[in-house]
Amino acid sequence: MDKIKNFVYKNNINLYIFLKKYVQKNLNFPVDIDIFLLKNLEKNSVIVEAGAANGNDTVFFGENFPKSKIYSLEPMSSLYEVTSKKVKQFENIKLFKLAFSDIDGKLDLNLAENEDQPWGSSSLLEPKLHLEIHPGIKFNDKETVEVVKLDTFLKMNEITSINLLWLDLQGVEPDVLMASTNLSKIEFIYSEVSVLENYENQILYKDYKNFMIENGFTVHFEDIRWEDGGNVLFKNKSFVDNTKNT
Repeated sequence: MDKIKNFVYKNNINLYIFLKKYVQKNLNFPVDIDIFLLKNLEKNSVIVEAGAANGNDTVFFGENFPKSKIYSLEPMSSLYEVTSKKVKQFENIKLFKLAFSDIDGKLDLNLAENEDQPWGSSSLLEPKLHLEIHPGIKFNDKETVEVVKLDTFLKMNEITSINLLWLDLQGVEPDVLMASTNLSKIEFIYSEVSVLENYENQILYKDYKNFMIENGFTVHFEDIRWEDGGNVLFKNKSFVDNTKNT
């Protein structure tokens, strides 16, 4: 089964995603990040999640990794309040009203809304093609938020290593990592990536991927299922590889 899945994944990604979503949902295709993490992430891990949005992924971490230390960041006031209510039951989750950036200080967050509801597309970058590709999502307001470098955050919280860094930052993921000197301390990075310029001057996946490879990471799997991008799991080659995809 592994050989069949790998062949389909490498040779016909669209068929691969169709099978995963509609035909064989119970099979562990590598793009199912939740199943992958349940099988490969240590139960006493250090997890840093940036871009918590509505807190659903944060709750997943809290429920499935109760012995782990979970640090979650969400800068948008309305979504921060939503997530705060969801995670208050978890003693191992620390929630911060912060955004990762390549500087320490304050920046304007471009607020995204969909049918007048807060949406997880808010970005420190100005929207560009996002306005055309996702016309239902509007950017009509801004909020000044506190931003920190990844290295600053690690020092603030006395974090010496990370098992999983989860990045959903709407275009600034590469900037955050390129400003860090601590990438060697991170085992897995699960990151949103873009193949089109959804936001002004964002670094696209081709250059992002090259940077990660040059800094000791491999692409463990890619899930580029939308026209403008998707998500990628990077693995640090300096960590022992005991990963199981099935």
